[in-house]
Amino acid sequence: MMFRELSMIWLEYKSYTIKKTSLMQYKRIVTNYLNVYLGEMNVYCFSIQDILKCIENMKCHLSNKTLQDNIVILKGIIKYGNMLGYCSIPLDVIPHVKYTQNEIQILTDDELKLIKNYVFDDLDNKKIGLMICLYTGMRLGEICALKWEDVDLDNGRISINKTIHRINEEGRSYTIIGTPKTKQSYRIIPISPILNQYLYQSKQDNGYVLTGNDKYLDPRSYQYYFKKVLKELDIHDYKFHVLRHTFATKCVQCQIDVKSLSEILGHSSVTITLNTYVHSSFEMKKTEMVKYKLF
Repeated sequence: MMFRELSMIWLEYKSYTIKKTSLMQYKRIVTNYLNVYLGEMNVYCFSIQDILKCIENMKCHLSNKTLQDNIVILKGIIKYGNMLGYCSIPLDVIPHVKYTQNEIQILTDDELKLIKNYVFDDLDNKKIGLMICLYTGMRLGEICALKWEDVDLDNGRISINKTIHRINEEGRSYTIIGTPKTKQSYRIIPISPILNQYLYQSKQDNGYVLTGNDKYLDPRSYQYYFKKVLKELDIHDYKFHVLRHTFATKCVQCQIDVKSLSEILGHSSVTITLNTYVHSSFEMKKTEMVKYKLF
């Protein structure tokens, strides 16, 4: 069996357990990288040298993060081939690529004030969406899929039960409303008293929050809108995700319980929250060490 054939069988197998968006991403990696270097090789004759050569070729033009993503897919295909008896490559001989996560960006206090003033100068649906993100840490796809029926002001909570995905398939791109990113992404977010006041000013009975009608706003369009706002306010050109990072970082600074924050953000584990947002300065460590007593 050729690697190209095995990769197609593996993709079919994975299609029963993963979302369509993830499957499209896997197909892209298999088609654009793995099959280019390994596609015509007989997996029965596979050697670790063949795999290392493939990784070396990909390394020439990929970041370490992307390279590691490709290696994870490669390992999955080989593991499946081993299980079916088509090959016998021990997975622990395939190297892991280390990469440094980029430091997160957050809005400064001055930038937050500019956005807040902009929002309340002629309040509309798109503007209120920015405040919801700054007070809940919702992801871009989640805020675009949010309906007013998901916002319960009487009980002070927002239900996250869907998101908007962009699918790239066979040369065309389109959006669909699907389930949240992970099981933990299904969540109830408490509405803070401040946000509750904002929402009462624009609450509607139904429709999408960002449009006020039954047609949702494409996440790409909302991203463009956000960048337009930043440019108009002469603020650094951030990605939309900066709103989520800002919310999470401010929560840590306000000493909000990390377990609660992790659930509000919809992280799959507290470890992700800790590694991403909880970093103490030397002065903070010094202050904490004063509390230590041996006896």
